[in-house]
Amino acid sequence: MRGFVGRLLLGAADALGGRARRGLTVAERSVLAGVFGDGLDLDPIVVVPDRAGLLGLSRRPVTLGTSIHLKGASSPGLLVHEAVHVWQYRRLGARYALDAVRAQCSRTGYDWRAPATDRFAELNVEAQAQFLQDLVTTPAVGTDHPGLAADALASVRAPSRPTTTWPGRRGRASA
Repeated sequence: MRGFVGRLLLGAADALGGRARRGLTVAERSVLAGVFGDGLDLDPIVVVPDRAGLLGLSRRPVTLGTSIHLKGASSPGLLVHEAVHVWQYRRLGARYALDAVRAQCSRTGYDWRAPATDRFAELNVEAQAQFLQDLVTTPAVGTDHPGLAADALASVRAPSRPTTTWPGRRGRASA
């Protein structure tokens, strides 16, 4: 099922975002490997570097499944932020996109400080992405928030295994 959903999301990304995509560069792989270690398979990730298709109408970068649409923006921090959404997709399935919209509409949104926690899992999906972006772009974040930094890195570096469950199927991971 996950393979089908992935192909569906990639197809939607092509339809909405155009086909001007590429794999990760060596430099991008190096940045992401430094954050995710072996916790995220980098091979399926594709990058649409410029604004393209219907997704190009908005100026904000967006990630659908394993397709990162940078829309002309480029920085190691932004790449990490969007790759966190790929990581979330690998664990939550397409639900991460709905969780992201919910977080963007909330009062706390991208604010990882608001929950005042050292547990990465307690942050909403946008706050998780923003925390790791800030950790990459501002090293003092790791010094100032060592517990959250350690938990975040341990979380994203853990071996990938889906944790979503289908309604009515408690305790079983979706395939």
